[in-house]
Amino acid sequence: MLRRFCRTGILIFTLASGLTHAESSEETRWAQLTEHGSQLRQQGNYEAAQAAYGQALRIARGFGDQDGRLAQTLNNLAAACYDGGHYTEAEQYYRRALEIWKPGGSTVIDGQVVRVWSNLAALYVATARYNEAEGLYRQTLDLAAHPGVADLPLKITLMNNLAEVYRKLERYTDAEPLMLRCLEYWRAQPESVNLALVANNLAALYRAEERYQDAERYYREALQIHEKTLGPEHPKTATSLNNLADLYHAMGRDNEAVQLIERAVAINEKTLDAMHPDLATSLNNLGSALSSLAKLEEAQTAFMRALQIWQNAFGVDSTAAAVAWNNLGDLNLKRKLYADAETCDRHALEIWQHNFGRQSPQAAMAVNNLADLYTIQGRYDEAEALYREALAIRQKAGPESLATATTLNCLAVVHLRTDHRTEAEESAKRALAIREQALGPDNPMLVPPLCNLADAYHRQGRAEAAESVLRRALRIGEKSFGPDDSRLLPILMGLAQATRQQGRRTEAEATLKRMISIEQKSPLQAELAMASAFDALGDIYRDDGRYGSAEAAYQRSVEIWEHKLGASHPVLAAECNKLAIVYERTGRLTEADSAFRHALEILEKVDGPDHPDVATALLNYADLLRKTKRKGEARRMEERAKSIQASRRLPESKVDLPINSVR
Repeated sequence: MLRRFCRTGILIFTLASGLTHAESSEETRWAQLTEHGSQLRQQGNYEAAQAAYGQALRIARGFGDQDGRLAQTLNNLAAACYDGGHYTEAEQYYRRALEIWKPGGSTVIDGQVVRVWSNLAALYVATARYNEAEGLYRQTLDLAAHPGVADLPLKITLMNNLAEVYRKLERYTDAEPLMLRCLEYWRAQPESVNLALVANNLAALYRAEERYQDAERYYREALQIHEKTLGPEHPKTATSLNNLADLYHAMGRDNEAVQLIERAVAINEKTLDAMHPDLATSLNNLGSALSSLAKLEEAQTAFMRALQIWQNAFGVDSTAAAVAWNNLGDLNLKRKLYADAETCDRHALEIWQHNFGRQSPQAAMAVNNLADLYTIQGRYDEAEALYREALAIRQKAGPESLATATTLNCLAVVHLRTDHRTEAEESAKRALAIREQALGPDNPMLVPPLCNLADAYHRQGRAEAAESVLRRALRIGEKSFGPDDSRLLPILMGLAQATRQQGRRTEAEATLKRMISIEQKSPLQAELAMASAFDALGDIYRDDGRYGSAEAAYQRSVEIWEHKLGASHPVLAAECNKLAIVYERTGRLTEADSAFRHALEILEKVDGPDHPDVATALLNYADLLRKTKRKGEARRMEERAKSIQASRRLPESKVDLPINSVR
């Protein structure tokens, strides 16, 4: 749900004045303004750059409607508008430049057309018009192939840009060969920032595929080149630090990520203007890492600074500002400020719909994010409706895209939580098939749909099928993440359930103990998972008659849940009920009475006195009361339970353990 910026390389070409001597004062002034605009653009002062290029444009109009300097100025003004997020104006200026420069005039003009076409294609990428971008880049490469039009480095740059389009389209198998060709070319040249650019883009591709070790190798190479060729405090070095930190965040190495981003922020604050957009990018990513470390106040400060800078640079309704609103929504979600989270998410959605349209990929992503919020709140009907809206948009753009698979996987989660087992199975299978086709049979992005498919099988009572799917997920996860990574926890919990369901309690116990060992190494991320593991371990001990061990396991889970969820959370009622059963079986009836009462008090407080879960708790307590010869109290509780059950249809229990579905 949380969005970060990973900077990749699609180059935007501006054109120098090219004057060796001035023939008039107007030409001198035009050349000065052109140079000044370029300097302002490099400094990130995009509004001032637009103003300088605008003055140059007024002079260039006096050179004639078909003068090359007019086309050059239109291109440069368009580039400044693009940098500032003013895409409509940028496209208009690019198209006006192309009315002057037309292909086929001369090799010199064709070279200029190549650059403007490339810039226009980059604009298509920025506005998610990827198919148009692909077509124009192919056209650009065809023109660049004509003799004398473009040198080899320019052709390689265009190839890199096309590869980036393929990456955006999630066509990774098309993107990787092009990037590797670009990498091979620049490796044969003296070490330069061009090699760093391609290494960075290849790393971003591997990061998207969750090939984290490959991504780290190339991000580190890009960082080393920038430090060596540009210096340790250059803004491009800060960009490399930022990208490597983004990878570490994805890998769960947030402490390392924070250190890298703090260094990037320090570089940007020292070398750039205080309101430079690149500083906002670093602050946004710093907020993401801090949020993962539960440093929510510091994260909010970083996100708010990023929002202020982006609004100042690009406008209050800019797409960059939408990213900050989206991340503030995620932060409010972690604080359980659901109304504030929804306000932020809806603000982001409105901005993306306004800028890109209601049927755009960005709108689909925002709708999907809002559905995520509703899912976490248990508003499953609303969540399902929004997921289906996002799915319709994404299927229209690409029925076999990874974005489509993401929404299908989210739908599987909702179906699991509403006990629609067949629908959950179908959605998980479709998501799995798409990812398998796009990424291959061993990619870690297959793990979430595999876990959800196994969960569907488990709920259908198909333990053997669930185990088979989970064993495959575990092989992929261990190969991709290592044997002690917290991302293995849902797989291991599912395996424990499947083996226990088949009567193999010893295997289930060993799996749960492995979970706890992993969780103890990453407690920040896995406290609730640890509580679930102790709870399941307690069930095994109870079923084996090892009541002392069961009590200790249940008590440990109570401590964690009470600390994380509060003393009145319904899941604690379930745990108190289990403890009461252990006390009852070991003859500790006074403690059993106290535990049953506590479970009942929690449910009456949270769900109300007439909830079906209260009826279940009353019947459990009544059974104990009969055993202790308190038949009158037992009868009254049974009558009250029957009255509740008669008046209300029993829904799926709210006191179930946390679901293992994975998104």
